[in-house]
Amino acid sequence: MAGSVVRVSARCVDASKCPFAETAVSFELGPGDVVWLQGPSGVGKSTIAAEVAGLGARRGALEKSLGVSVAVDWAAGVPVAERCGAMFQQTTLVDALSVEGNVRCALAAAARPAGDALSEAKRLVEAVGLDWARDRRKMPQELSGGMARRASLALQLAQRKRVVVLDEPFTGLDESSARAVAGELRALRERHGAALLLVSHQPSLVALVDAAPT
Repeated sequence: MAGSVVRVSARCVDASKCPFAETAVSFELGPGDVVWLQGPSGVGKSTIAAEVAGLGARRGALEKSLGVSVAVDWAAGVPVAERCGAMFQQTTLVDALSVEGNVRCALAAAARPAGDALSEAKRLVEAVGLDWARDRRKMPQELSGGMARRASLALQLAQRKRVVVLDEPFTGLDESSARAVAGELRALRERHGAALLLVSHQPSLVALVDAAPT
């Protein structure tokens, strides 16, 4: 597991229930890596993504309901608080907080220095293509789909997780917004070394995320 942050292995334990196209799936993620889970709906992509994100079923439930066993092994040197963030079709924003409030809350949760919280929040909001002066006070319900996705991405930058799970992050976005989000995800891995686990039906956008560094 040298160099990797997490190792994931999933296998069928009951062929009559298992949704996987293959009997076993395994991969590792290291700094800056991208793993793309692809295939038709219902083959277990989101199941694996949820398990990596720590949002899966309780132990033993997957075996009973889906005939699947998923093991997620984190490298010993990775603190639990730094392991994994997640970004889904629905935003991870707190409805009661503004864009600025959400980002500052994420900074506090990540134990980032409080003294520069305002300037750091401004930097992160602008880094994902939002306008600080215009957008900082907007509430989540006031954001377009693309803006909400970018604000959610700012939370991931604030938290500085080693791995970010992205389940259909481009769904529902127009082409321009989707390409912009793909570019920001690419920056997340190239500039910050985050590993990305992507579930997506849009290979052209995944290719933008996984493009060779410039």
